[in-house]
Amino acid sequence: MKRKKASFVGTRPIFTGSPSIVPGGFNLDKESGNFSVDDVIPAGTLAIRDEETRKVQVIKTAKISDVDPEDSKILTLYVDEFYAPFFAVGDKVLKADAVSGTFAAAPAITKVEEKGNVYRITLDKAITGAAKGDVIVEVVKSGENAAERGLANSTTIKDVTVSEFETAIDVTADTMQYALFERRVAPIPASQKDETGSFLKANPHVKLTKSM
Repeated sequence: MKRKKASFVGTRPIFTGSPSIVPGGFNLDKESGNFSVDDVIPAGTLAIRDEETRKVQVIKTAKISDVDPEDSKILTLYVDEFYAPFFAVGDKVLKADAVSGTFAAAPAITKVEEKGNVYRITLDKAITGAAKGDVIVEVVKSGENAAERGLANSTTIKDVTVSEFETAIDVTADTMQYALFERRVAPIPASQKDETGSFLKANPHVKLTKSM
């Protein structure tokens, strides 16, 4: 499925100051995920960088803004001026911080609808207990089980548009004395944070703030 996405990133910065960027350059790991040309990966997206392959995987998350009262398989996802979700048909999703069960049993996205600032997905089966305000996350296969993609050790610095060929992507190594505005980016599940909730679990040099 080919989709053309619009960026919903606003003009306010997502960091309190200029972070340190991992030097050397990386490319998006397209083989590990499901992307279409012209998909937009928003600034501040959780990322897993691999220093050896020089590739970056991204972690897809979104907050549910509405569950269709007549069909719980239809979810409207939150969009604001800073970001929009970038799921694709075929992605499997579960509630963040409640990932369990087999990969085969995880709900899969069968349809993505984008109209203006409305972003709606249809699943092949409902997510048990899903409700407005819940965060969903893409899951991958680990053995026979569903699992989160991994622990983020970076975030994207700016919007990245997926190209037909290699897609260059910059990620942050260290926010230094600054921090990422957590409320201006796609949801960051608790499983990705340290016990204080103020840093990435896999990289304590990336600081988070809930200030607006």
